[in-house]
Amino acid sequence: MTEQSSGAEINFDHIAQNIFLPIYPVIADDILTVTGKVCGRMMDIGCGGGHLGMALLEKAQYRGWFVDISESALQAAETHAQERGLTNRAVFLKQDVHCMDIPDDFADLIVSRSSYLFWVDLEKALLEIYRILAPGGRTYIGGGLGNVQLAASIREKMQAIIPGWPEHVLCRSAEITNEWIGETLDRNRISHEIIDNEAKGRWFVMKK
Repeated sequence: MTEQSSGAEINFDHIAQNIFLPIYPVIADDILTVTGKVCGRMMDIGCGGGHLGMALLEKAQYRGWFVDISESALQAAETHAQERGLTNRAVFLKQDVHCMDIPDDFADLIVSRSSYLFWVDLEKALLEIYRILAPGGRTYIGGGLGNVQLAASIREKMQAIIPGWPEHVLCRSAEITNEWIGETLDRNRISHEIIDNEAKGRWFVMKK
């Protein structure tokens, strides 16, 4: 994925590899602790370069499905899987989160970092994710930078590349309130927990 900023093209896979990479093992540890899911089918939705899902594959006995609507993102993810020796446990699928060609009750763990901010119909996307979540499964959907120390370091580096970062992300995140998420999931009778703090970030844990 690229973006025009001050006349320069920003390559976000390059940024993920060179600036954000330390956060993924930290978030993966949080996921394993919170969900208790250490094996089975793991799905990384809106995976981009696949860094979070691959951190999970390296820490637990999952088989991983990496899902994105962008062909270039999936190509990058497949390249990273090859570099990390994970291709034998990874599947790459071009899918729209709002309507996925994936069976009901498929995945034991579904993760997604920051992609929810860009989903056109968040309620529809969450219901579709819940549809493919296996009984006893958990989700870990949201955004965060691992811990306070990593967040401070990344903000400094990112602001040198994109002045004002991450104001546009925070504005979009503020539009999606915890109250709205809670009411939406309650209305659809979905058991859930919302994690929201400075250290970890904000994550929606749906339970089936």
